[in-house]
Amino acid sequence: MKISMRAVVSLFLCITSFWAAYGQKGEILAGVTQINITPETGYPHYRNYGTGVDDSLFVKAIVFRQGNIKWGIAVCDLLWIEPGLSAEVRTRVAEKTGIPFGNLMLTATHTHTGPAYEPDIYELNEHVRKSGVSAEQAVAKNGYPALLVEKITEALVSAHNRVVPVRLRSAKDSVGGLSFNRRFILKDGKVKTNPGRGNRDIVQAAGPVDPALDMVFVEKQSDGSLMGVVSNFAVHADTYGGTAFSADYPGVLDKNLREKIKGNFVSLFLQGASGDINHIDVRKNGVVLKTDSIGKRLAAHIAAKAPRAGLAGSPALGAVNEFVYLPLQSYNDDEKAWANDGQALPKYGETGLFQMRRPMKIRSLERMRAREAVPPTIESEPWALPLQVQVFKLTNDLVIVGVPGEVFAELGLAIRKASPFKMTMVVELTNVHIAYLPTSKAFLQGGYETLNSRLAPGGGELLVESAVRQLKQLKSQSK
Repeated sequence: MKISMRAVVSLFLCITSFWAAYGQKGEILAGVTQINITPETGYPHYRNYGTGVDDSLFVKAIVFRQGNIKWGIAVCDLLWIEPGLSAEVRTRVAEKTGIPFGNLMLTATHTHTGPAYEPDIYELNEHVRKSGVSAEQAVAKNGYPALLVEKITEALVSAHNRVVPVRLRSAKDSVGGLSFNRRFILKDGKVKTNPGRGNRDIVQAAGPVDPALDMVFVEKQSDGSLMGVVSNFAVHADTYGGTAFSADYPGVLDKNLREKIKGNFVSLFLQGASGDINHIDVRKNGVVLKTDSIGKRLAAHIAAKAPRAGLAGSPALGAVNEFVYLPLQSYNDDEKAWANDGQALPKYGETGLFQMRRPMKIRSLERMRAREAVPPTIESEPWALPLQVQVFKLTNDLVIVGVPGEVFAELGLAIRKASPFKMTMVVELTNVHIAYLPTSKAFLQGGYETLNSRLAPGGGELLVESAVRQLKQLKSQSK
């Protein structure tokens, strides 16, 4: 999907003029909507082609308004958000609602049983399809990418048009035993991702986990009825398997929450910093948690907290965002030719998944250069990618931070630790696809995630700095 000219203009304006809106007095209004975005059976699936629908995929949107300040979030049951999709949707929604481009956040639940709606996703498992058509041709089937634009736009516009006065309540919890760092230091000093259950060479995990489960309950002021539940937790949504379309554990969470909390509400699950986090405890009898158990347990925690959740703080809507230009990893002409030669022999002595992922990454970087990356002014410098970091404030105690990429838990924890707000939800995979966002330390250690990252080392820390800077700016304005 190419970014339209009007989307480029909006993006340019947002880059060149830092936009910020601070909290105003008065009641907060909110609207929520969800729309089905499940493709037809036979459409390209992350793992092959879709063989059925085990549970539907949705876009779920929420829009808040206080005075003349408005912002909105759309969370989609997709693997990630492609930049052309984000730019086009946000441009259309801005035109229809007046919500500023930078005050719109698109994010994904990161389900691995969703549609391969763009070339980078399609290529991840292209070797199993053997379709004989290009990735661009395959993903265009039945006009599904264009349908995604329409449905996500519709959801945000509908949420905007349905706002009513609301009351916000919030709660925090800690849920252990659902998430595990998947990178491990071995006895030989090397770091390996998913080193195998019961591997006796494991010394220790290479990074932390974040067990925090944050919740916001959005209720109508008029009758106290529940309109929406926003939850934030960090664990990879790659638990389901198979080639049927499914929302993975966020879908189970939705279903079970509806059974436990009665009412006509929308469950919006915001994926936390889970780039190096999964559901497999390789060191304790090799336990692999099931989709149902994860979704049900999260739903149980949220339902238990709902009756006791307190007011979320003084209503004070606000939003800030900025673009940070980060260096991309480089490749030369020889590597480009190798990556685009389907018959080329392994170039780096790698096997298996690593052997497939390296040429895919080079082709992805090539596409980034063609559509949104900025060329260097000096030949020896790397290309730069403009990445937007967003901070949306609900109350003087509660904020939501949006960061692109599959963010390592350590980076998400760094944002939360430095935040001056009592509750800081960190949301990954916002607006553009950049694959993994590792720490600088992880780049030195190596491993699957660093091979697949598009950014050069240090990019993750720069995005954290941007988030913390904006958080402090918002806090200073709310005093």
